[in-house]
Amino acid sequence: MNNSIFLFSFLIIVLFSCETANENKSTNNKSDSINKFSDENILEIAKAQYRRDKNTLLSYFDSENSEYREAAAMAFASVQDSLFVLDLAKLLHDEDMKVRIAAAFAIGQSAGLSGAKILYVQLLKEENDLVKKAFLEAIGKCGNKRLMQQIINFHPGFEHEDILAGKALALSRFSIRGMANEQLVDDIFKLLSSKKVSENVKYYASIALSRNTEPISDKQFLILKELYKKTKSMETQLNLVLAANKNLSDSSLIFLYSVFETAKDYRLRINALRSLSAFDYEKVRDIYFTALYDKNVNVAIRASEYFIDAGISDNVDLYLQKAKQINNWRVSANLFLAANRYAGEQVKQKISKIIIEKYQASGNNYEKAWLLKALGGNAKQWQFIEKEIFTTKVPVIRSMGMDALATVYDLVNRKDKSAGQQFVPVFKKAVLSGDVALISVASGILRNPDFGFKQIIDDYEFLKIAANKLQLPKELEAYLELQKTLVYFRDSGKVEFPKIKYKKINWKEVKNIEPDQKVSIKTSKGDIIIRLDVEDNPATVATFIELIKSGFYTALHIHRVVPNFVIQDGCPRGDGWGSPDFSIRSEFYNSYYGTGALGMASAGKDTESSQWFITHSPTPHLDGRYTLFGKVIEGMDVVHKIEVGDEIYNIELIDD
Repeated sequence: MNNSIFLFSFLIIVLFSCETANENKSTNNKSDSINKFSDENILEIAKAQYRRDKNTLLSYFDSENSEYREAAAMAFASVQDSLFVLDLAKLLHDEDMKVRIAAAFAIGQSAGLSGAKILYVQLLKEENDLVKKAFLEAIGKCGNKRLMQQIINFHPGFEHEDILAGKALALSRFSIRGMANEQLVDDIFKLLSSKKVSENVKYYASIALSRNTEPISDKQFLILKELYKKTKSMETQLNLVLAANKNLSDSSLIFLYSVFETAKDYRLRINALRSLSAFDYEKVRDIYFTALYDKNVNVAIRASEYFIDAGISDNVDLYLQKAKQINNWRVSANLFLAANRYAGEQVKQKISKIIIEKYQASGNNYEKAWLLKALGGNAKQWQFIEKEIFTTKVPVIRSMGMDALATVYDLVNRKDKSAGQQFVPVFKKAVLSGDVALISVASGILRNPDFGFKQIIDDYEFLKIAANKLQLPKELEAYLELQKTLVYFRDSGKVEFPKIKYKKINWKEVKNIEPDQKVSIKTSKGDIIIRLDVEDNPATVATFIELIKSGFYTALHIHRVVPNFVIQDGCPRGDGWGSPDFSIRSEFYNSYYGTGALGMASAGKDTESSQWFITHSPTPHLDGRYTLFGKVIEGMDVVHKIEVGDEIYNIELIDD
């Protein structure tokens, strides 16, 4: 009898142990774990997310372990399939708030109106403030104008800090999507002007204000100006300066002049210039000329770009004079382009001669590329540009030359709509060249409805021939550009994303990556130290580390710098059109692009490869759209000094 009881008890213990092991395959080894992927269930969820295996992810929705439910829900933020919104909606009732937040984020990422309606219904029932915050932001990502109005009319008490933050985030998401009205602006200013609202909430509200397209009244502008003086948040100030151009009064003009003249942070000066561009040229010309000599090169670059877009013929001599005086090659090239674009025909020839001489004398391929672009301001130089495009072996000169040819054709087409025939052989040659940059740019030119190539080209078989020769996924971007152009010429169909084999991830290596693994980017301007986030981006971080170990990033050059936006690298061609022979899938989680965020460049969802970027400032319009897999922890001063053409000596793993 006693032996029977003992045997029965032993079997119960064994069965219970097996059940627990099934639910938590690796929790027994957590003390030995490096990161969360030592848990086999968490690893399986990550694998399923990468495969876009929705059924496996759904199977975890019923798990007794809330960590698995949360991870599976968050995985759908990367999958982004609106057919599974109802499945995610069930998790909005989950007993664990983290699961509800993950489900809300995933629904927001799916961008479906049905999901937004479900979120709004649950918002009114939800009791947890942090969860309400997540619901509100997600509604801002996928709601319509009617739901926007309901959020505007939603008034939580000032004691509910998180809900207020959620409302401000919702308004910012609506504004980023181009959905705004007078009432939304009024609501933003109620938040900005309240003494009961925190700096954090005001920052989110300032995003909405900077991204909205509605004008702001003189009274509202006074609130903006007062907050600019009082706030301790640089990020809020940056947004307020951008928003100031929604009011074109003399007061706003004086304010922006003052910001430019007194701000120590170059990013504020750049934003002041961006806002001043909304005013009449004669009112702001002098400050842009002054900015050309700013001690920070990014400010000077931004000022020179203004003259490309807004220049006038009466100031051509000034553009040319300053182009000759200024040492920075990018600022100089931009001014040459401005001069060339707005000059009369006789003066254009003189300017073009100077540009060609500088082009031929330069030993800097990036300077040569920008000078070739500057030559595009003179339509009569198109044959010189064409020759350089098809004879040079330097990718950045080819691709920038093609951009110049696009500018040339635009100038010619405006004067003579029948001139397109002489350019058709050039663009066909570019499409059939096998060069991804030439193919992509030429494809975009050919499908521009303003250029009228559909009426000129009867046989577009060459587009199909070029598409069939491309190697996927390496040349995916060019393939998609060709498909868009084919759809345009056919007048039917839609662009189909091709079936491609994604890179296989070494999941065994993923388990061995430290959760706070650091890397050092060695540049010609200094070192940048970054902390990687493997636990939220396992495939991206594993691929990045693999490329680092292979020496892929050795001796590359920064090919893109947008002042007060990003620096970008990781292109083996050096012009932004190159990649290794693989693509990886996007990874999205509930994160925000702040200053110094490390993101993956892409040509759309699930097209990432080797190219990465670092942000100069917060960039909320990138949230949930580009994989964010690390953050700068040392060396932001270096990031701010980086220019196009600066060298990346190497990227090294840091062993703590």
